[in-house]
Amino acid sequence: MNPKRSTSKHMKDLEIITDPNTIKVLFDKMRAIIVFKYLVNQEMTVKQLADAVNKNPGNILRHIERLKTAGLVKQVRTEETNTGIVQRFYRATAREYRLGIADMMKSDEGVKVYAKDRLSNMIQALEAYGINIPEEKMDEAINLLKNLVESENKVSAGIPITNQEFWNELPKHQQDDASWLMRDLFLLQDSEHIKARRKWSEFLRSFMQ
Repeated sequence: MNPKRSTSKHMKDLEIITDPNTIKVLFDKMRAIIVFKYLVNQEMTVKQLADAVNKNPGNILRHIERLKTAGLVKQVRTEETNTGIVQRFYRATAREYRLGIADMMKSDEGVKVYAKDRLSNMIQALEAYGINIPEEKMDEAINLLKNLVESENKVSAGIPITNQEFWNELPKHQQDDASWLMRDLFLLQDSEHIKARRKWSEFLRSFMQ
């Protein structure tokens, strides 16, 4: 076999998706599975993906092309088999993606409704912990949570991985732990995030039973 690696940039730890068109690309269930279940975790060929999801390789290739155009997936290497077939390996451009909630809520109705529903569902789930937000306070709650999420995304996406080679050698659970520790460190030092968290916490405490 004759492997050839891409000279493109390393995978990012976290990327915030703000472009509505990119978000719409991920609204497709199969494309979301390809990215979030498989390509954020490992390099795979179209054939490997097709076998994993039990779909036709031609169908998977079309999804890969859409994801490449959106900047969510890239070809990282090729490998020539003993029979002369060139295999192309793909992976996600980031280890984790988050949606830019504020940008989604400024978009067209489909994306805007999705974003608002996502925040609303998060808030409603707090009832399991005895926090009930009345309907007349829901818009305020959504706005506070949106500000909190956006401030966390902004800080987390700006944390650099300075030793990429060492990072690539870590198992996923250690990457997750290290990422969580660093994000927590940076968030505790960011005044905008601290302010957003304080407002959100004070709001929630006023409704605790």
